[in-house]
Order: sequence, then C-alpha cells, then structure tokens
Amino acid sequence: MRKQKRIEDAVEILDSRYGGDAEWDKMVAEEELNLRVAQLAYDLRTRAHLTQEELATRIGVTQPMISAIENADYKGSALEMLWRICMELGVRLNLGCTMKPTRVSRGPAQAAAGGRQQRVG
Repeated sequence: MRKQKRIEDAVEILDSRYGGDAEWDKMVAEEELNLRVAQLAYDLRTRAHLTQEELATRIGVTQPMISAIENADYKGSALEMLWRICMELGVRLNLGCTMKPTRVSRGPAQAAAGGRQQRVG
C-alpha cells in the first residue's frame, strides 16, 4: 500500500480542492500578480533608500497608497503604479507571459467520460 504524499503548502491544498474552477483560478492569478508587484515595489523603494512618504511624493500619490501597493492591497491598477515607480527610479519594467500548466479534472465530466481523466486548462 502506497502512502500518499502529505501536502503542507496552503496554496497546494486550496488548489487541490478548488483548482479547475475558472473563478477560483482567476482570483489566484490576480493575487499572485498583486503579490509580485508588491514585492517589486518594496524592493525598488528600499534599494533606492526611500521611505514610503518620499516615494509617494516623487510619483504624486499618498503614502497610504504606497503602503497598500507594498501590502498587495491596492485596489487600482498595481501594474500601472509599478510602472510609475520604475519610471521615477530610472528602472526598466520588463513583462513576460508563460502558458499555465495543464490540469487534470476529476469532476462530474470524468464520470460522464466513463471514468477517464479529462484535460482542462
């Protein structure tokens, strides 16, 4: 008898339960983007030895906006704000896209397909 691998990563656990649902996948992708932008904004600001207030003044926003961006809690276009930060600090912003991995669905469609796994994604 094979022992199943214990999943300890919260994202993996949630994805195994809810993954494959278009709305869930969209929400996860948006949060991943916000987290990446947050980390980049923080890294750029701290490398430039600026406070949140100083950066906010330089790009024409408020300190709470910079805080929200760095906490992945900004409600506007995080990419636009990251671009503004890059422009002010003389940093080039490079974007890229990759295809998301194909996922195996195990829902009702599997039963309808005679127990065969169905590829989605």
